[in-house]
Amino acid sequence: MKNIKAGLVGLVAAAGLTAPAHAEFNLQGKTVQIIVAGGVGGGVDLFTRLLLTFLPNHLPGKPTMVVANMPGGGGLQGVQNLYNIGNKDGTSLGVTPAGPIKEPLMGNSKVNYDLRKFNWVGSLTAEDTVCLVWHTSTVKTIEDAMKREVPLSATGAASNSTLGPLLLNDLLGTKFKPISGYDGGTSMLAVERGEVDGRCTTMSTVRTAHPNWISGKLINVLFAVSNIDDDPDFKSVPQVRNLLKNDADRAAFEFFGAADEIQDPFMLPPGTDPEVVAGYRKAFDATMADPAYRAEAARRSQRLVPLSGDKVAAIIDQMYATPPAVIERVKRATALAGKN
Repeated sequence: MKNIKAGLVGLVAAAGLTAPAHAEFNLQGKTVQIIVAGGVGGGVDLFTRLLLTFLPNHLPGKPTMVVANMPGGGGLQGVQNLYNIGNKDGTSLGVTPAGPIKEPLMGNSKVNYDLRKFNWVGSLTAEDTVCLVWHTSTVKTIEDAMKREVPLSATGAASNSTLGPLLLNDLLGTKFKPISGYDGGTSMLAVERGEVDGRCTTMSTVRTAHPNWISGKLINVLFAVSNIDDDPDFKSVPQVRNLLKNDADRAAFEFFGAADEIQDPFMLPPGTDPEVVAGYRKAFDATMADPAYRAEAARRSQRLVPLSGDKVAAIIDQMYATPPAVIERVKRATALAGKN
């Protein structure tokens, strides 16, 4: 048998033939659909659209990129679409807010995706969430929010804007009432119109979509859910982590906030060719170092705190390793999600 194989190899070599080479990853002439699991005008949408101005320059073949917004269910619709029917050749890419990352472990909805099977490309920023109210609201302090019901605009029942306030009610004794069903853009308009008292959202979203809210002193930030110590406009705002009373509360809060470290993460569907994944990761990292992109992000007040695809995957694995008792605590606290 060895002699036969050797003879065949010799014939191939003599004929000048070689085994067919594996085609290199190249998107020239192709269109890539980016599924944005959020509404038009929301934070994840605005960050994504700016990134897509620069990302194609670092991808082989400089493809055309188009956005498909799928905000349903707080982003679950978009994530499930990418997971189940996304193309595996590099022409399907997705980005999500934190809600769909938390949902599989929180268990308030049945989801047909496994976060560990996505191919994570990288994330753009870290969440800088605050709970704010409009300047005309009678709620001025945390203590006020403990005394009366405070309607807040929210996106889907599984979104951070719904689950976060419910967890805070359990941890701090506030009386937030998240009203889900808005998308990223209309949830902000609801605050301006007085349909609700306020919203728990990111300062990055406010600065990007409504910078006049800050310059015009149109909002009152009750407290910071994420660490915003480096925010020059809100240095004196109370931090939730400093208001927690015991280790059990802190463990629940840290689990819930783990996904906030990977805000606006991009992913490729399961089964994507490893060469495609490597190509996207290389392009993402190069874009994060692109001076033109960083300058334009700064001009638009988009705070960049990028993480590599490997680091995003590690945080996902860490979330899945959380003790069940901690997860159950968070699930009980947010059990009202979807019942508004």
